Amino acid sequence: MNTSNQALIEIRFAKLNALAVHCEPGPLAAIVESLGKRLGKKPSMYTVEPAVLDLSAWTAQDLEEFGFDLKTVKSVFDAAGVHLVEVRCSLPEIEAIAEDMGLKCESGEALTAEPEARTAAPEAETPSPATPVDEPVAEVQTSAQATARKTLVIDNPVRSGQKIYAQGADLIVMGQVSHGAEVIADGNVHVYGVLRGRALAGAAGDRQARIISTCFEAELVAVAGYYLTFEAGFPEESRSKPTLIVLDEAQEPAQLRLKPINIR
Repeated sequence: MNTSNQALIEIRFAKLNALAVHCEPGPLAAIVESLGKRLGKKPSMYTVEPAVLDLSAWTAQDLEEFGFDLKTVKSVFDAAGVHLVEVRCSLPEIEAIAEDMGLKCESGEALTAEPEARTAAPEAETPSPATPVDEPVAEVQTSAQATARKTLVIDNPVRSGQKIYAQGADLIVMGQVSHGAEVIADGNVHVYGVLRGRALAGAAGDRQARIISTCFEAELVAVAGYYLTFEAGFPEESRSKPTLIVLDEAQEPAQLRLKPINIR
């Protein structure tokens, strides 16, 4: 069985406005280590969210093989300042422990983050590229549709205390994101103005997602759960300048990179 850290823990934003932490079966020590890395230390990008622990992938056989200590796992949430409120599971042993700990417990299918049409603009039709006669046109169209992504455009500044989430979509903000504001997208985040709050791209796990700001002064940026804060100050090449934020996986562990953008 694959027990690599990245395979064991996947973080998504669920439709119930809570953080859905999906846990695959695996050794407890590896789960605790992976969860600690993904949630991070205080202050974390996830501290503003209640959390649901999704154990729907676990079977009675997995529980017998690996064991699972809910109290130990909850202590990792607590250490990161994340409020665990519910466990999604179909195992009576885990349900009993969750209830004793005062956690809500639900059985059923895994939590998902499906796109909501009301949060995103309609998809634009993508013109089909020129195709050789001996290539099936249907295959080209299917590929184009698979890579299409919706876009949510916010025309107003995002004020302190506001949170904008583009579920299943890219997010474009045509204005400032103030201190204490948060912009989140399953895809890319574009801020065409001063970014002073938090920007989180790839919230559903897309490691290729990017953050673009025309004036970078952020409190926190994150891509697919990897984040940077700037309490110690900004690199001079990025302060108040057009900046691209990407996840660099060329080394282990992966980390975010700030890259200047030449828009003149």
